Amino acid sequence: MATLGPASTPEDVLRELVRAGVDLFRLNLSHGSQEEHAKTLQRVRRVAREEGVHLPVVMDLMGPRYRLGRIPGDGRTLNPGEEVTLGPQAPDVELPVDVEILGYLEPGERVLIDSGLIELVIRSKQGDRVRAQVVNGGPVRTRKGINLPDTNLPFDISEKDRSDIFFAVREGADYLAASYVGEPAHIEAIRKVVAEAGGRIPVVAKLERATALEHLDAIAETADGMMVARGDLGVEVPLYTVPVHQKRIVSAGRRTGRPVIVATQMLESMIEQPRPTRAEATDVANAVLDGADVLMLSGETAMGKYPVEVVRTMARIIEEAEEYARSLAKGKSTSLQPLGPSSVRRSFEMDPSAQEDELALDVPDLVSAAAVHAADRLGVRRIAAFSQSGFTARLVARYRPAAPIVAFTQEETVARQLQLVWGVRPLVTGADVGTLDDVVQAVERHLLEAGLVAPGDRVVILMGHPIRDRPLTNLMRVHRIRPRA
Repeated sequence: MATLGPASTPEDVLRELVRAGVDLFRLNLSHGSQEEHAKTLQRVRRVAREEGVHLPVVMDLMGPRYRLGRIPGDGRTLNPGEEVTLGPQAPDVELPVDVEILGYLEPGERVLIDSGLIELVIRSKQGDRVRAQVVNGGPVRTRKGINLPDTNLPFDISEKDRSDIFFAVREGADYLAASYVGEPAHIEAIRKVVAEAGGRIPVVAKLERATALEHLDAIAETADGMMVARGDLGVEVPLYTVPVHQKRIVSAGRRTGRPVIVATQMLESMIEQPRPTRAEATDVANAVLDGADVLMLSGETAMGKYPVEVVRTMARIIEEAEEYARSLAKGKSTSLQPLGPSSVRRSFEMDPSAQEDELALDVPDLVSAAAVHAADRLGVRRIAAFSQSGFTARLVARYRPAAPIVAFTQEETVARQLQLVWGVRPLVTGADVGTLDDVVQAVERHLLEAGLVAPGDRVVILMGHPIRDRPLTNLMRVHRIRPRA
């Protein structure tokens, strides 16, 4: 996923980015105007049509941002051990801050400034003034960002975010990324505003607060996707814990079937340099091996000198890492997947009196796991998931099959949204399918036309049957592609 900015919004650059390997684009609503973003979105849609690809656009909400007020001159230097006053803009206040946060600060809590480079600890409060001691000092300037990792701040949707949500609905954004989510209720608050705007946009929870990690499993169950926002997260929690938290978040996404984006400073040196550092290349590969669905580029493509080359570089690293992962998994079938074939067998061997209720709950997952197991054992060319909403493809992707997943849907929006999911290639079919034979013929025709299979190849087809009733996935079929008439 590439973040769009001055370096990447011209149409010719967009086209090169897609050809270099971009699958999704991000618009950071913290910067630029809605008018500018609307024009960029139109260019993305036009390039997608001309290139014959599905390109979802993720609109990233600014969320609550706290900053220092105006500090005279070129700022000031804070020295370790000295005490300073935080409060509203006034001559006796060394560090002016937003008034709304002052009431939430308590003694003993930390105040981090400029991405955590400056650290203060609150010592006392009196009215609208707070006294704090400098732990780590350094220069501070006007409008530097503030993080409050220990403070219980409310989750308020600002007027800007409300306006941006209505804008996203109006323009047809494919995902919303919600900043500073701390618990499931925050996701529901975003969804409520989306509904007020008359839309239905999936919400990706950006995990960048320490409180979010305390509610990780609940957030994973509630959100439509998650982002490991390592920039702010690395300020809120000890830096040395971020790699472990990344693995925890990716694992939670795998368990719940929610796609996970890993973001921030992936190939940061390529903002200025044509090649990444070895450590950055290793970081990208490790995120792939962790099981992430999407890797995100930020400043590298938004304002960097080499936006196209950085995408090519990331694509090469991803391909190499995935090839290595496949070589490790070869012959192990579903051993790395959340529900292996032994679990499937146990489900079918349980007490017959409980079998019907249990299988009613688990049939889609059981069929998906069985399909992956069969595909791995039989060496099929593709797994075809026939689904109106993309639900089936998401289930299959949890198991990271060796065979690529092709998701058949009649909705262009669903096709774009599936680009966020690991290993899925969406195909939009306008075919009217009412029977099992209709589905098989449609799958066969579209796969052959797209050059994804050849006559004689085997594919696994998943669907809900009977089709017209739109049931959950309950049928798997292994099919050999017939020669075209």
